[in-house]
Amino acid sequence: MHVLVVGAATVGFGAYGLATGSGNAVPYAVMVVAGAVLVAALEPDEGFSAVALGGLTFWAAGHLAGGTVGLDHDRILYNALLPGGLHYDNVVHFVGFGSAGLVWWESTRRWLRVDGSHRVGIWVAVWLAGMGVGALNEVVEFIATLVMAHTNVGGYHNTGRDLVANMCGSAVAGTIAARRAERGRRASSG
Repeated sequence: MHVLVVGAATVGFGAYGLATGSGNAVPYAVMVVAGAVLVAALEPDEGFSAVALGGLTFWAAGHLAGGTVGLDHDRILYNALLPGGLHYDNVVHFVGFGSAGLVWWESTRRWLRVDGSHRVGIWVAVWLAGMGVGALNEVVEFIATLVMAHTNVGGYHNTGRDLVANMCGSAVAGTIAARRAERGRRASSG
């Protein structure tokens, strides 16, 4: 189901972006496809959780829409300010990089020797993984501003807001992973 939604969003927003002349349509579609290939390569035998897959699906569709849907002559949906003063971009970062932290945890925990009762350790590991992927994204955005004329990724304040959103989303993901580990430990000992 998630693969179909991501595929449809990629094709749909890609076609929309090409039809409307969005210079971001192809690079954003390529990023989503590359991310999907990476996630498929990392998938554990038992698969990813519904929370991780749902977050990735939201992230892919939100990323594609944010980069291709124009607001006016020089702004895209990523630049939109939502009710309550939230930035569209930061909501996508919150969900996306929190999901990246969960995906990292779910794909690597079988290789890591982890005491399920060490909730803080699990929380920190997932939190740092999500923030690390988010920081890598900011490096890619910075490089894009150097090689492309119009990226719409914003400046210093946007980068700061993105990093805070990544941190908060990754903190929530860490909480989810730590609670799951605790529940699993209790179930196996009880």
